[in-house]
Amino acid sequence: MKSDVEVQARGDELAIPWDLTEWFESAALRQWIAEAVDTLNWANPEVVSYLRAHPGYQPKMLLCLLTYAYATGVYDSAEIVRRCERDAAFREICGSHAPAAARTLSRFRRENRGLLKWCLVQLFKRAIKARLGDFFLPAGLKRRLLDAAVTRLDLGRQIDRGSEGL
Repeated sequence: MKSDVEVQARGDELAIPWDLTEWFESAALRQWIAEAVDTLNWANPEVVSYLRAHPGYQPKMLLCLLTYAYATGVYDSAEIVRRCERDAAFREICGSHAPAAARTLSRFRRENRGLLKWCLVQLFKRAIKARLGDFFLPAGLKRRLLDAAVTRLDLGRQIDRGSEGL
């Protein structure tokens, strides 16, 4: 499958693969995603209050899970749920809180699209810098990374919509 982002970097053509495990170990990707998610303000009083009122809700896990899935080329929410049962990398993210239904993931994606987009862009930036060295990312490249994140989110939404009709 053709890469969703192609950019010029240091004179060489760089294509971010649909599945970032082509470049990096799964454990590294999961760690980078968790680190990005941990930078968010989870101590915000509104967030703390909401999570106290809804103890079963696991937004950090869902954010990590969907970011990892989209970064590794898995877009169908039903397939993500299956992988939480069968795939060690996905189970590592979920622990004992694996989503029971695809609609849980679809709803989370819909309600947190901006956060997912941000997480994917952070991951893409880190992957490029790890691959090519730490350098200033030009605005054009940042825009392409944002477009790549949006493409993956839209693909997940479209696949889920297609699955609903079956």
